[in-house]
Parts: sequence; C-alpha cells; structure tokens
Amino acid sequence: MKKILAILILISGALSFVPAQASALCAVALWKGSVLDYEFVSGLEHVFLLQQKAEKLLAEKGYDNYDRGLDIRHMRGQTALDHGYAIIIEARYIPPLRKVQQERRSIGCGFSNRSYDDALWDALRNLQTHDWSYVPDRDGYKVIGKIRF
Repeated sequence: MKKILAILILISGALSFVPAQASALCAVALWKGSVLDYEFVSGLEHVFLLQQKAEKLLAEKGYDNYDRGLDIRHMRGQTALDHGYAIIIEARYIPPLRKVQQERRSIGCGFSNRSYDDALWDALRNLQTHDWSYVPDRDGYKVIGKIRF
C-alpha cells in the first residue's frame, strides 16, 4: 500500500509540471448563412474547453433554440498558439447569383504568431473558407477586432 501511495504522489507531482496549452478561437451564431453575433475567447485551456465556453456565452446571449436553421453556433477560426495576434473582420455584402438578394454578414477570424498583417491574411482565408461566395476585392471588409493574446 505504501508503494502505491508513493507512486501516486510521484505521478501527481510529475503531472503538476505539465505546461498548460494556450489557445484561442472565434465562435459565431448563424441564421440562414448570415452571422448574427460572435464571441472571441482565449486562455490557457484546450481548444475544446474554449469551444464549450464560447458556445455557453452565445447561449447566454439567447442564441440557443435551433429552430429551423436559427441560431446555429459554429467555430470560425481556432489556434493552439501560446501567444500571438488575432484579427476579426466583418463583411456585409449581397452574394451574386442568388435567388434572394439579401445582404449577408460574415465574420472571419485569423491568427498569427508573427504580426497583425499575417493574422489579417488568415482572417480573409477563414472568411472565404466559410463563405465561398465572398470575394474580398469585390465585397470589401472591415476590421472589427485586433487582439493580442
């Protein structure tokens, strides 16, 4: 019994020196393909735990009913960098070649460990990945968040 106790103490001591993983992500609430709201979260937690935190924050804002495509939460961008730069961009545009010509709001989140410029390029790629009808030169964008984490 003493050997087991000593082994458990050694294991718990060794685990206390394991460094925490830092991460950051953006979560969005969507309705018919248009972004209603977003949350940016970062911290010394695994991406999965931050995703749960972001979903909880969006649910507290009222985006939690899942009624006919309403308020569906998605992760837009994520990183496991310990520290870096994050850019959040917004684009409001009318997608061409659609039957319904309504304005759409899209959010892109980009991350970099080098600079805000690299994070901006990542945010543009992220926005295009999630909304293929978006073209930056045609539709434009606005930076709505610059975060150092």
